[in-house]
Amino acid sequence: MSQTSAAIWWIELIKISPGLITVLFCIVLVILNRKTLTAMLERMTKFKGLGLEAEFATKELDSAIASHQVAVSADDRKGALKRLNVTSPLLRDARVLWVDDEPASTRSERALLEKAGARVTTVKTSADAERELMEHEYLLVITDLKREGNATEGLDFVRRTVASGTYRWAIAYVATDQWGKPRPEYLFAITNRPDHLIHYICDVAERERL
Repeated sequence: MSQTSAAIWWIELIKISPGLITVLFCIVLVILNRKTLTAMLERMTKFKGLGLEAEFATKELDSAIASHQVAVSADDRKGALKRLNVTSPLLRDARVLWVDDEPASTRSERALLEKAGARVTTVKTSADAERELMEHEYLLVITDLKREGNATEGLDFVRRTVASGTYRWAIAYVATDQWGKPRPEYLFAITNRPDHLIHYICDVAERERL
């Protein structure tokens, strides 16, 4: 190779070297962070997958909100559905016990959980709920408060599970606004808002199953 050809070769190499260095740097970053990138891609894929069910999920959540006659902003609705989607792998096959003497009133909320993969068992009385907790392992319990002629039966039921050693995370789902009120003993949370209920359920799933 002549000196002139060699000089031209080096000049061309210098011209392309910044771009080459950038490419090599990106390759090294991908290799070093492949696990993080893979997790991000999986999460993006799962979120995209929600788009196939977005109409269903929005419909069910809106139905629950209308049933409870609460004001929930569009951002809060979107945030709850996104949280449920992200947490759905932790809810898959998780058993949820729902205690309510009027189960038809929470049909939409249960449908959302079941779409996320949870297995929801519905009972109408505390006696049936206590039997279920004795015989099966549940991730959490969702209960109303007023039933069986007792204004505090839901709380009394939770206290009995503590005494019997069958207590699971308990969330009270009620008809009245709980803002600013103290949380009753042994309850993980209490709310009348469907979007808040979703967040509380996801909180329990993350604490128990991460």
